[in-house]
Amino acid sequence: PRGGNPTPAAVTAASLRLPRAFQMLPEFFVDDVTELLLFTARVAERQPRFLVDENLDVFMTFLVVLMGCPDHVHNPYLRAKMVDVLHHWIPPIGASTHHPWVQKMSNIFDLHPIGTRMLVGHLLRLYVDIEFTGSNTQFYDKFNIRHHIGEILEYLWGIPVHQQSWKLFASEEAGGFYLKFVNMLVNDAIYLLDEGMKKLPEVRRTLEAMEDLQAWNRQPPQEQAERESALRQNEDLLRQDLLLANVHISLMEYTTVEITRSFLLPEMVERIATMLNYFLKYLVGPERKQLKVNNPEKYGWDPRKMLRQIVKIYMHLAAPSTGEGDQFATSVARDGRSFSEELFLEARGIVDRYALLSVEEMEAFDVFIEKLRSQVAADAQEDEILGDIPDDFLDPVMCTLMRDPVTLPSSKVVMDRSSIQRHLLSDQTDPFNRSRLTVDMLVPEEDLKRKIEEWLQEQKSKKLKT
Repeated sequence: PRGGNPTPAAVTAASLRLPRAFQMLPEFFVDDVTELLLFTARVAERQPRFLVDENLDVFMTFLVVLMGCPDHVHNPYLRAKMVDVLHHWIPPIGASTHHPWVQKMSNIFDLHPIGTRMLVGHLLRLYVDIEFTGSNTQFYDKFNIRHHIGEILEYLWGIPVHQQSWKLFASEEAGGFYLKFVNMLVNDAIYLLDEGMKKLPEVRRTLEAMEDLQAWNRQPPQEQAERESALRQNEDLLRQDLLLANVHISLMEYTTVEITRSFLLPEMVERIATMLNYFLKYLVGPERKQLKVNNPEKYGWDPRKMLRQIVKIYMHLAAPSTGEGDQFATSVARDGRSFSEELFLEARGIVDRYALLSVEEMEAFDVFIEKLRSQVAADAQEDEILGDIPDDFLDPVMCTLMRDPVTLPSSKVVMDRSSIQRHLLSDQTDPFNRSRLTVDMLVPEEDLKRKIEEWLQEQKSKKLKT
């Protein structure tokens, strides 16, 4: 509305209709305003009183609304630049709350009527949208942009009104957009931590070689220079990978205290379980000796902190009493790639030795380990009951018994619903012929599902008779 700040309702309505007057504006108009805001934000960091007397509410509206509206601003990098402005506006950690600049920016994030309703949702949407920008550097650009988004989100989680908005958004979009966000969050965490875990041993080996001066000096100067150059490059990449990975793992840790539904849906729960098991194996398994380096803080590497975070994520996802928590424990125990009871017992020992958890958290972790032990025993008994599963009942990709078979309309292949939905989160194509495929196109196989259920009952009846 003219003459004042638009109301949240007006902005929401406007976001559905692109005004013709706005369509006529050249993109550089929005870019110039954003550049000006970015410049003033950088100046204000060095001269805090620079913006203290300015009214920034209308600019907050400008940033929040346009950042989350790709129909209004097509260029994802321009929307990401708006994130940079907000990132500069966040009050510094540990700054005095009595400082005028800190008070001003805290009030903007705490009280802005549009920001408190829309900022979290728009940040999450940009996190997803930045996956595909069309740039030849999009793969690396997205991590830097998501790093800033992650740090803003962590700040907003500590503000009750934003946390409530986040929880409401996650609840309404649990099986839709928020599930897509969780999938990308997991993808990024897996890639970044995996890269970091691979580079740590490389850095360690080179540093150990350089400590043996006699052997090092016997190498030709050119070889020394090449290895030193490779070390500097690996150290830079390692710092970046671990910095970004820490933001992703932290986000999963603090949000799963309150938000678990999207993580525990059938198409996602196995993915989460295998990811956590994989990194637990790195942190407490035999490979952990290769991850030790001198001055780990130089690279942002804190294995005890990461172990504590991963254990807490396990417990947060196992906590729901609706049965989803039990399904999570089942998925953890059935991970044939990384799971072993010994790893969890070793993790428990390390956590106890360094007092990484409270007494109550340790008790909850013990309960979770016992639940895993029971699940392993139950699975062994079920395998004995089922025996050889007919090929027609097996998922062609996972080679597991299908519980909810569906047909892919183009290739006519039958898969378990959870398997194909997990694939469609990242790639909306038929995995067998690359034709377009969405969840609503899947055709339920009710007859086959009934046959599988009858076969299961028959196998259990045979076992009871014997």
